[in-house]
Amino acid sequence: MRSFQTRQLIIFTAALGGLMPDMACAAGYYLPNQDAFATSRGNAFVATADSAAAVFYNPAGMTQLERPQVQAGAYAIVLGNRATVQGEETEAKNELQVVPSLYYVQPFNDRLSFGFGLNSPWGLGTDWGRDSNMSPVVTEARLLFASATSAVAYKVTDEFSIGASFSVNYADLTLEQGLRDPGTGAGIPGSYFRYNGDDIGFAGAVGLRWQPHEQHAFGLNYQTGSSFDLNGKTESNLLADDSSAGMEFMTPDRVAVGYSYRPKPGWNIEANIEWLNWDSLNTLNVKTSTVPGTDTVPVTFDWESSFIYEIGASYTTESGYIFAIGYDYNESSQPDTNFTPGVCDADLQWLNLGFGRKCGDHQWMLTYQFGYSNRTVDGATEPLANGRYKSRHNALVLAWQQDF
Repeated sequence: MRSFQTRQLIIFTAALGGLMPDMACAAGYYLPNQDAFATSRGNAFVATADSAAAVFYNPAGMTQLERPQVQAGAYAIVLGNRATVQGEETEAKNELQVVPSLYYVQPFNDRLSFGFGLNSPWGLGTDWGRDSNMSPVVTEARLLFASATSAVAYKVTDEFSIGASFSVNYADLTLEQGLRDPGTGAGIPGSYFRYNGDDIGFAGAVGLRWQPHEQHAFGLNYQTGSSFDLNGKTESNLLADDSSAGMEFMTPDRVAVGYSYRPKPGWNIEANIEWLNWDSLNTLNVKTSTVPGTDTVPVTFDWESSFIYEIGASYTTESGYIFAIGYDYNESSQPDTNFTPGVCDADLQWLNLGFGRKCGDHQWMLTYQFGYSNRTVDGATEPLANGRYKSRHNALVLAWQQDF
């Protein structure tokens, strides 16, 4: 039994490179949709950053707020992932996943502002079930991620502001795959081998915002990655004993730059480029006492850095109605060689449409998102990963904002 468990753990850890959960099959497991107004504009917001959500998008933008402001929101998404592997079509569970957010900004004077945020910029998950022909590769991959951020911003001149933030992050990762018959290598229907672990990590960010003219603004935000040493255990419905196990985990550095143009009162058009340093995700280690002769099993990822291209426009009427539209293109970060359905990574396109209203001291915003991608994988190291993948996602983002 011990040798069987050892073999399964080795197979399991070899597949971890493709089991990282993702919210929308692109840009790794990054979840950029942290505000309804920003999302409606394709997340082209780093140069605008004029609400409490600037705590996340660009802390330098907090100096634009003249009064204390709180914003509460939620991102609700139903992932639609389908795969055709070895002639069999499989659909992942279409479950509703909800991610809340909360931001607060307090101006200290006309130069200095402080902010705080609670959100989840990484995560969600995919469940392919335990009876598909892909089960020996992955059945479920899920990341629960929570971030608490403190931010400060200072207006150096009337045109130029700087900001910085510090985040404490909690990560809880669940990875599951089916077991293989040790004799034939075929999957055992209904079986599972699961890992779950959690840890706390830290990250920091620096933001700049320059508005030399009322019609033109520029923004930049750089955020460091976080490193985690997950502590948890493995379990199975077929193996006799469970085992403690640890795993290295990370989120990458990211940089966003943007330009905002306001041609007429009420209008705001912005374009952003965001870069994620997935190239730093090379080899991580799984730490376990189950594998004889070693306490560390290396896992190769070799992901590639990727870009997100974002463009959006918004118009606010004199009576306070807000109309917004946006588009963003998310590059894949996983090459065919290391592809597995746990991430089903692909070049993903998002179409975004938002409507809201500002009424005195409060404002609400509702945004609809539709995301789609198609990818054919041929040449993956794991043969059961080769196939055709389609994603059709639907999401709603709601935010309520109050000035005091």
